[in-house]
Amino acid sequence: MRTSLFIATTLVLAAPACAEVRTSTEAGHITLDNGLVRAVVDTGSGAVTSFQQLGAGAPVELIAKGQSLYWDSNAEPTHPDPAHPGPKKGYYRPGPGNTTVRLASATPGQADVEVDTGPTEFYPFRVEYHFIMQDGLSGLYAYTALRHGPDLPAATLYQTRFVFRTAADDAVFNYWTVGRGKTIRIPRSGVVSKVTDATYLLQDGTVKTKYLNSVYFAKTPAYGTIGVHDGDGSHGIFMIEPFGDYHNGGPSRQGQTVHDDVLLRVVQDTHFGSSPVVLEAGETWSKVYGPFLIYANRARDPNALWDDVDRQLAAEQAKWPYGFVTAPDYVKARGTVTGKVLLNGVAPKAAQVILSDPDAHVAWTAQARGYNYWAPVQADGSFALTNVVPGQYTLYVDGADQPNDFAQSGVTVTAGKAQDVGQLAWTPETHGKTLWQLGTFDRTAGEFREGDDARGYQMFARYPQTFPDDVDFTIGKSNPAKDWNYAQWSWYAKNPEWHLRFASAGQKGQATLTIGIASAQPAKGRLTHVHVALNGHEVGVIELPKTGTAGYRGGNQDSPYNVVTFTFDAALIKTGANDLTFRHDDAQPFPPPETYAPAANAGSEDDDAPPGVKGPGQVMYDAIKLEVQ
Repeated sequence: MRTSLFIATTLVLAAPACAEVRTSTEAGHITLDNGLVRAVVDTGSGAVTSFQQLGAGAPVELIAKGQSLYWDSNAEPTHPDPAHPGPKKGYYRPGPGNTTVRLASATPGQADVEVDTGPTEFYPFRVEYHFIMQDGLSGLYAYTALRHGPDLPAATLYQTRFVFRTAADDAVFNYWTVGRGKTIRIPRSGVVSKVTDATYLLQDGTVKTKYLNSVYFAKTPAYGTIGVHDGDGSHGIFMIEPFGDYHNGGPSRQGQTVHDDVLLRVVQDTHFGSSPVVLEAGETWSKVYGPFLIYANRARDPNALWDDVDRQLAAEQAKWPYGFVTAPDYVKARGTVTGKVLLNGVAPKAAQVILSDPDAHVAWTAQARGYNYWAPVQADGSFALTNVVPGQYTLYVDGADQPNDFAQSGVTVTAGKAQDVGQLAWTPETHGKTLWQLGTFDRTAGEFREGDDARGYQMFARYPQTFPDDVDFTIGKSNPAKDWNYAQWSWYAKNPEWHLRFASAGQKGQATLTIGIASAQPAKGRLTHVHVALNGHEVGVIELPKTGTAGYRGGNQDSPYNVVTFTFDAALIKTGANDLTFRHDDAQPFPPPETYAPAANAGSEDDDAPPGVKGPGQVMYDAIKLEVQ
């Protein structure tokens, strides 16, 4: 659970200084200083080894002693030599011998440090990344360009990110913040034992996990680490992103932000089932991730810090796409896509339009090679996507309580032009008259019990207390937010099946049961097996591979989304009471608390691995609908 800080005082910030950016190049490092912040870049590793906040008394070092702000990545040849294995998933961090660091440009208004590194035998990409300081701005811009060319082998890119190792001392930072009022005290108690992947039991009896502060990047353009001290005001270090068109997976992309004394800007990874970039041998590909702003500020209190962050975010959004980027892969001349969408002749509610890679055979949530853009559908059905990199796209419309998206291929975006795709007619998929529906088709299980708090630690441990007799839900009587759990774990309290009861008159014809699956984690083996039966007659089996890590990494959805439909004779629907059941093939009684932590060496940061030998499988239902025709 998050604890909030609410301190009602007035924002007091000094006006931004307009001091020139000063640079110095000495043996082993390059220093950038604009009077507000000072950054020292190591010329051997390409990392920022010192980042100081200036301007009010003595400089404050924001990086932990012996640590840095660095770039790293995970990528490897798609077909590695088994006799010559490299680092796990090709972990790569620049270092002497394969890295060049130079002051690419320096003027009173801006200084740009460029780092070039790779490829290596185990990391088949050429990399360019930058740290940029401007006058009057209390921070550093950063971005990276990754390139794969004709001379490189088939490759898989899993992750790339920037890591800021913040000062590990409450005298500097003592809270994480992922939004106004969304703060949590940094745990400082000693570690007793590892519980599971990156999750630890502390001496004070609490548990810390780096997944607690995971967010949807599209909804969280700023987050950071702050210091709150009596009589000394507040200061913070924030990651600010004007628009994340480079994130793999679009607006549903989830990822980590801040944990322990680590502030992250993850721009590509495979958590929550998002996709890697997969390239053929000799394929030419490049992509620019960023820029984003690493921003240091001061104010009287956390709310005032956020007032300043909101102001700075608006300023960055007005400047994006950025004119200062020198990487040739970064496109500055962009286009616009407009149009109007009607669902059965009416503007859809709670819908969004998404532009993603042109391959319509790959779901937009699984796109990773190119850039993607999204915007809400307005009340009249109109939409506008701006600052779009020129090229070919598929346009999707998602939401509006529809299990399946609208898709239109062949949308061409041209630099400097507005492309009007006209009026799009979205015809919903129906299977007759709807008898009932549980939940909303929105790709998440967030509207169900505990779904709004899914970031908490080991949510399956709450289940036997919340549902001691397991889930028994009655349409028209039960409350979805209270009586239907957000995840059906393969461990149960008393009964190995959930009940979904409903009343009906006798039915004829064909019945269709549509089930949206927000997340699936097999209990064992490669597939989830949930048997669905109506009044004791099996109508189908939900068989899905692992979609991601939401079950044990604190989410109410994964990036992959599945819609399962079962058709059956409507005569199975009785007059009066009916009982639809969901039973895990691998269901087990819920174990006592002392047995549900995996062994210390069972945790893994590999998304292909299970959470532990004793962890439960799960299915998260997005929505369930019964129709008859």
